[in-house]
Amino acid sequence: MATAEQYAEWIVKNQSRKGTPEFDTVAEAYKVARNDTAKPSVPAQEEIAPVTDDMSFKDKALAGIGKSFVDTGRGIKQLGAEIGNKVGLVDDSTVQSIQADVDRAAELDKPLMDTAAGIGGNIVGQAAQFALPSGLAGKVPMIAKLGASTVGKYALAGIGGAALGATQPVASENTRTGQAAMGAAGGVLGQGVADTVGKVATNYGNKAISKAAQQQADSAQKFAAAKRASELGYVIPPADLKPGVVSELASGISGKIKTAQKASQKNQTVTNELVKKSLGLNPTDKLDVDALNNIRKVAGNAYEAVSNVGAIKPSSAYEKSLDDAIKPFTSASKSFPNRAVPSVVKDIESLKSGEFDAGDAIETIKILRNDADVAYRNGNNLEGKAYKKAALALEDAIDEHLVATGAPKDLLDGYRGARKIIAKTYTVQGALNPETGAVNAIKLSSDLKKGKPLEKELLDVAKTAQAFEKSMQMLKETPKDISPLDYATAVIAAGGTGNVAPLALVGARPALRGALLSKPVQKAAIKGAKYEASNTAKLLPKAVNSKAFKGGAVPIGVALGLNN
Repeated sequence: MATAEQYAEWIVKNQSRKGTPEFDTVAEAYKVARNDTAKPSVPAQEEIAPVTDDMSFKDKALAGIGKSFVDTGRGIKQLGAEIGNKVGLVDDSTVQSIQADVDRAAELDKPLMDTAAGIGGNIVGQAAQFALPSGLAGKVPMIAKLGASTVGKYALAGIGGAALGATQPVASENTRTGQAAMGAAGGVLGQGVADTVGKVATNYGNKAISKAAQQQADSAQKFAAAKRASELGYVIPPADLKPGVVSELASGISGKIKTAQKASQKNQTVTNELVKKSLGLNPTDKLDVDALNNIRKVAGNAYEAVSNVGAIKPSSAYEKSLDDAIKPFTSASKSFPNRAVPSVVKDIESLKSGEFDAGDAIETIKILRNDADVAYRNGNNLEGKAYKKAALALEDAIDEHLVATGAPKDLLDGYRGARKIIAKTYTVQGALNPETGAVNAIKLSSDLKKGKPLEKELLDVAKTAQAFEKSMQMLKETPKDISPLDYATAVIAAGGTGNVAPLALVGARPALRGALLSKPVQKAAIKGAKYEASNTAKLLPKAVNSKAFKGGAVPIGVALGLNN
């Protein structure tokens, strides 16, 4: 039997007989002889190291990467031979010899490509081969311009995928075109997946970062309010500052409602003291209607001081203020001219005058405020509000007159100070429980929302109540430290375990409430926490939009397509 070299020599010399039975017989004999001699001459270790059971994941992955580069070399060699054969530069035997080498290598590599590490390494290797050329292509003006458009980008991805697919070794030259087509499809698919993942990741990252920024802003505002409240002496349950696993668990064990009630009880004392301070009273002074009337009486002395300033000619703003006071009763008069209006309208319209005496105005102010009190007590809130506005209109007219006539500073300051303190007494009276002397912080918060001018201590109370309403309630009765639930919990636990030790837990919940509202815990809670987007939210968009990810998306798509 002749050797493979002898058969090959005969085939080269007898190309003119190609297609004859004799030529086909020799060609078939050449294949058998070549395979018999090729197997021992090219041992497995000269291709890809054989996979063994003791190989580590890392070694298999590295072998897969190496295979990707070797495969590309084989594919280019095989493709070149096939093209050369088409144009007559390379004979069939050479193409067949290269094909046989590829087939044998595939058999040798099969154990490696049956492992996850080998497949992963192979994909990474292919991606690395494509990423560098694609990055360099982006620097070539013509290609970079083409890649900047959506259509051009996908066209380049398809072309690159086709080239990558075509240069991979195939089992038969008949599948070369199909492999290129699969590569093109994989390239386009890989580019599409990369773009989609990039958009989704970017959207996710932007939303997470925006949400964290909003949380940070909200947190900063809340902690600023909590810090000010703490400086005033108020206490806030930690779960109301920053809900979290620990704070919510502690709040749940201690009892959210009970903890809020305990905080409100402590805070009521602070509120009462701040209100008394705003009125010039001492912490131990009694706060009731009589006390408020006494403050008004003292402040009234400053009013008496302006009684002798003579005649006052009010501006047009005075009459407009009076009209605003009765507007709730007169606004529908055009539509309903026959509808009766209350006497308050006539009373206030009678105040319209081109000139009036300062002393008479002071006395009228007293009457108007008294009328307002009577109306409020009788439940006629609209009338009460109208009388108060009329009194304010007169006070504003006196103030304008003092400024216009150049009244002494001490006279003007004394009058304005008296106006403020009197206004405060009425604000406080509206939120006061006259029987207990407790001031409703939530009511002051409501006044602030309605636009009532509050300042200093009253403003601090109102703002704190707005921020932490649950902890600023005015309780109808003093909350009990130990509730029936505390007893029931301890008794059930003792009965279920047959141990009396749980009975000691009766005071555990009240103790925890006290701890949550203690100075050390309050101080720690008010320090707050910084809200930030997670590292994933910040880094993922950068990663999927990086050149490495974009460059590797096409070959990964091709590799997945060719390995299926």
